[in-house]
Amino acid sequence: MSFTRLLIRRHRATLSAWLLVLTGLCGGTVSSYQNTYATEQQRRTAVALAQEDRVSTLLYGRLPDPGNAAQMFTWELGAILSILTAVMAVLVTVAVTRAAEDDGTIELVRGCGVAHRRPLHSALALLTGVALVLGVGCGAAVGLGGGHVEGVTWAGAIVFGATTAATFLVVSALTAVLAQVAATAGQARMLGLTAVGASFAVRAFGDAGQLDALSRLSPLGLRAAAEPFSADRWWAVGLAVLAGVALAALAQLLSDRREFGAGLVRRRDSRDSRLRLRTPVGLATRIGRSSLLAWTVAVAAVGALLSSMGAGTVRQSQTGDLGGFLGSQLGTGDPAAAYLAYCNTVVGILVCAYAVLSVLAAQHNERGGLTDLVLAVGVRRWAPLAAQTLVTAAGCAVILVVTGTLSALIAPMVIDGNQVAVRAFSYAVGQWPAAVATAGCATLLTGVSARLAGLAWVPFAASTLFALLGNLLGIPHRIQDLGFLRHVPDVAGPNPRAEALLVLVALGLVLSFLGAVATTRRDIATD
Repeated sequence: MSFTRLLIRRHRATLSAWLLVLTGLCGGTVSSYQNTYATEQQRRTAVALAQEDRVSTLLYGRLPDPGNAAQMFTWELGAILSILTAVMAVLVTVAVTRAAEDDGTIELVRGCGVAHRRPLHSALALLTGVALVLGVGCGAAVGLGGGHVEGVTWAGAIVFGATTAATFLVVSALTAVLAQVAATAGQARMLGLTAVGASFAVRAFGDAGQLDALSRLSPLGLRAAAEPFSADRWWAVGLAVLAGVALAALAQLLSDRREFGAGLVRRRDSRDSRLRLRTPVGLATRIGRSSLLAWTVAVAAVGALLSSMGAGTVRQSQTGDLGGFLGSQLGTGDPAAAYLAYCNTVVGILVCAYAVLSVLAAQHNERGGLTDLVLAVGVRRWAPLAAQTLVTAAGCAVILVVTGTLSALIAPMVIDGNQVAVRAFSYAVGQWPAAVATAGCATLLTGVSARLAGLAWVPFAASTLFALLGNLLGIPHRIQDLGFLRHVPDVAGPNPRAEALLVLVALGLVLSFLGAVATTRRDIATD
């Protein structure tokens, strides 16, 4: 069996899940844009408002004229798809490159006589194949699902699919380069996700400042450069592919100049100072404090940015038919409260992602042998995972309190409404039960089996889908309510009810307890 086939076999479940989700997202949403606006006048009003709104430009870029249904789809859902594609590219690339190296797979294969360059070549071949499948799937889904949608053509659908594939290819190649620099797979993953965040910031700054040249430097700006269903610029896709090839060549060059199992940046495995810890909670806190600081700064910045740019969206919701994705999020209630609820739903998604990653650190510690060392000093079997979950819940609270406080200071300055500061803070802090429930799911799966820990992303992905696209896709509300997000009540409303939040906290506690107990009934997993 070739190494490429081995990688496909090992990661087939993850790859299939990502491809099905992204392809289904394209095919399931394109037709809804035809029915979003009842009349042509409503569509024109919504397009004009969207083109003037700073938040919409920041999140999705600039909407081209005339703003037909196909262009609205590319503008809104295309932006979300680009981010998801970039995140997928980072996670998959690290999994088939540095993670395979760190867990000993590549060392075992090279011990069988495989050339030292072959593993990276096989990984790049796999990533290229995934990009092709993703591009064909998304393009076909849009073309078939948008047969009666205004502005959808097969030529535009093909460019849309090619743009998605090129975005995946560029981010994958960039991550492969970063994987050669980083000392471990975890650091490579963090660098890759940081690069995605920087790409979004560059794209957003370029679109907000009408700096097209700057926006096109970002992999997430390729969609605006190619303009599917508008200009259909193939040259933009071609340049992106060339950039991906150049980055892949650079990754190979760097790979030849580093030691196996190490990165170009040296790893510090020891310190002169003594680590004074007495409990598993203290150890988990010490290990995770730098990650918590980074997430706190990033999430607080996102929350503050969304709050500071909400004036135009609130006015649009008050005076016109906002429509589309953002309109489905704000609904028909108080515009200020609805906008703050939407902003903090985004914050809640980020914090839930932190919760999953933080709990999964227990799995990495177990496979890396750290848990064995902790248990060897007399710590109870359930304590390391329970400590990690407790630290995760506390970390989520810290992130949300800081974000809520900053939003409460900024939002009243730009958004007109009743008790804006109170709502901004309560909607942010109210995301904590969702984070606790998400952490509980991750704890249960990790406790039952370290191999099942990756499934913790399933409830997170489902909750995110229900929160962001539930109304747009017409998912019944009783199904949407099964998600962990969008349950925070309006504390300034006439009848705020917190029963759903209490249920989420109770669910998280029960799942965490069961997960901790499950660790006492299985062997410790090691690589």
